[in-house]
Amino acid sequence: MEKDGLSSAAGVPIPRRSFLQAGGAASLSLLYAQPRPASGAAPPWWEREEPLRILDTATCYTGVTSPSPALEAARKASSGYNTEHLHVMGMAGGLDDQEFFFSCKVAGKQNEDYLGKYLPEAKKRGLRVMIYLNIHWFKRPFGEKHPDWLQIREGGGPITTLYGGPGTTFCMNSPGFREWVFQILRDLCAYPIDGIFLDGTSFRDDTCYCRYCQEQFQKAFGTKLPSKKKRQGKGARDLLEFQVNSQLSFMRDSRQIVKSSNPNIAFYRNGGVRGGNWATAKLNRVLIAEQDILGSEGGYLTGDLTRVPVWKPGVTARLLETQAPDKSRVIFSTARPGPWNFSQHSEADLRLLYAGTVANAASVFFFMYKPLLERPGMQALTGMSRFVEKNAAYYRGTRSEATTALVWSDTTANFYDGADAQLLESDRVSARSEVGNLDGEFSGLADTLLRSQTPFDVIDDVSMEQEELDRYAAIFLPNVACMSEKTAGRLKDYVGQGGNLFATFETSLYDETGIRRADFALAEVFGVSDARKIAGPNRWDYMQPRAQSPLLEGWPRDLVPATLYHVSVRPKGGEVLVQYMKPLADSYAGIPVPSDDPALVVHRYGKGKAIYFSGDLGNALNSYHFIEWSRLIENVLRDIAPSPVVVENAPRSMEVVLRSQQQGQRLLLHLINFTGEMTRPIRRVVPLENVRITLRTKVEVRRIQTLMRPQTLAAQEDQSGRIQFTVPLMNEYEVVVIEK
Repeated sequence: MEKDGLSSAAGVPIPRRSFLQAGGAASLSLLYAQPRPASGAAPPWWEREEPLRILDTATCYTGVTSPSPALEAARKASSGYNTEHLHVMGMAGGLDDQEFFFSCKVAGKQNEDYLGKYLPEAKKRGLRVMIYLNIHWFKRPFGEKHPDWLQIREGGGPITTLYGGPGTTFCMNSPGFREWVFQILRDLCAYPIDGIFLDGTSFRDDTCYCRYCQEQFQKAFGTKLPSKKKRQGKGARDLLEFQVNSQLSFMRDSRQIVKSSNPNIAFYRNGGVRGGNWATAKLNRVLIAEQDILGSEGGYLTGDLTRVPVWKPGVTARLLETQAPDKSRVIFSTARPGPWNFSQHSEADLRLLYAGTVANAASVFFFMYKPLLERPGMQALTGMSRFVEKNAAYYRGTRSEATTALVWSDTTANFYDGADAQLLESDRVSARSEVGNLDGEFSGLADTLLRSQTPFDVIDDVSMEQEELDRYAAIFLPNVACMSEKTAGRLKDYVGQGGNLFATFETSLYDETGIRRADFALAEVFGVSDARKIAGPNRWDYMQPRAQSPLLEGWPRDLVPATLYHVSVRPKGGEVLVQYMKPLADSYAGIPVPSDDPALVVHRYGKGKAIYFSGDLGNALNSYHFIEWSRLIENVLRDIAPSPVVVENAPRSMEVVLRSQQQGQRLLLHLINFTGEMTRPIRRVVPLENVRITLRTKVEVRRIQTLMRPQTLAAQEDQSGRIQFTVPLMNEYEVVVIEK
């Protein structure tokens, strides 16, 4: 089998939701999500006690020690948490070796052994203790003492600023730095701790060009380190491969130290985000091989909350499930709107963060400065934790029952000019082009799917290339621009055998390293051919229906606002339902006339169907929310992927998640109510009454009950034999349990 880059296999059997790329010394060792213990083997504590309820009070910034460790442990346990990230190293302004509050051979100063005092008190109260270890942010003077450890920028010199202030970072390929971290791990593992969480390591958008990286890259690839400024082609792929392998090597050696000390210590790190990870080289699909838990900052909400989707933690949890289906997963959330660390989210927003996480099969984690734990508003989290603790059995061993999939393409995020990249929290590298905004495209379609109340999974490039797709009635491709020939071939087979695609903009127009093709790899499926031109920006322009179709139900017969950009394509077997009008000179320049550019093309391919939209529809939805555009998506869903759940008498701002247990004999319907008062933060949600639910199942139902407001619901059958019931009242969250 050929080597297709970051998302391909090379001559080995490929298990479900995993693959291995073999090859030379520098090839990615992509041995993904390891299976859970075989039947009969006792699962480790972090799986046995799911969902974890993790607290981080960030005492590294406000003071590590306390005069009463017993009081500290009691306060955390009484707040409903069963696990914590404990800080035993002071790091206000970055880490050095002066504030280690445990016995450590590399400490520059001997301080109180607070860890030794605290652990017995935590264990008395049933609190699991995982140690937070920062290895990405250091004080500049400490870096100056260890110049051989520093990450070096492409233009020369070390990083001098992090988190808006003075700071630096070290390179995981530096032997001295590696041994310093490894000794800290050995010393921490001498204590009866339950886990270690690494915050780092990580690269930056212009690092690392230290002598160790240069030497190792030269040895592995036979050439000099390429520029990180160029993000397409073989050089960019090789550089990302090298940096991910550097991360993986560091994680492997760290994990070996931890597990050789105590295999029951959970080991994991701050993972990659749903976004471009080319700068940091934090590719979850790779690095999960050396972790017990996969975590990502899906609940870190910063900046203008009106532009941050309320569904962010839940959708991130769906992606993590795809990236590590057989391992524990956690969504890292903050109890405050960043960067105001002494503030807090509204109680409604806190409950919604929590609900979106656990509904999508992830454990919860909340970061808050210690003083916030005492605020009355934190009772919102305590209440949710008590609820999950009481009903934990309904959250373990679940699987998604979604029949629709939305693709997040890491390959596109890493090699496409329309994708940005995250560094630290809100610190981002901007996209190189406003054309084809990848995050906007994904967000617009995700938001519309959620508002259609259609359960959906989030899958990725590996899913498309290596995993079974026939469980999905439809797959949505939001500008999945960068795609391997193998992935395109699998999608052709999927549609040919009866599957359905909805794709937008430049999907499949670039190879897996970001090099533009002469035509779409999926041209045959879409029924169009690329005319090699991007039209736009269309700031006041229009589209017009050309034919009647159920897909255009609710559309006017004349003009509909155009998307900002579109690919000028030519039909090649596909039926054109909507076309773009020629651009106007200004918004008052008269009535537009038709162009030759199709907007919406439908094409039968084999036993399935492809619906291709040539514009950046998702990005347009994310920016302007025109009703006609969202109606199109709703019509598409009705046509190719009817939801297994039909909701009536509820606003579109209620999310629906459908999961199951016991081989499908128990259905779990999670309802999340985001209906606020037309602003963020959401100060209160509007309660929903008499929400009517219809399940598209003809299986006999034995019992239906709700968990948040415990009661038994009466079930009825409609004329088609479908199950119907009514949820009398709900606030932010409800779980309906349907026993077959």
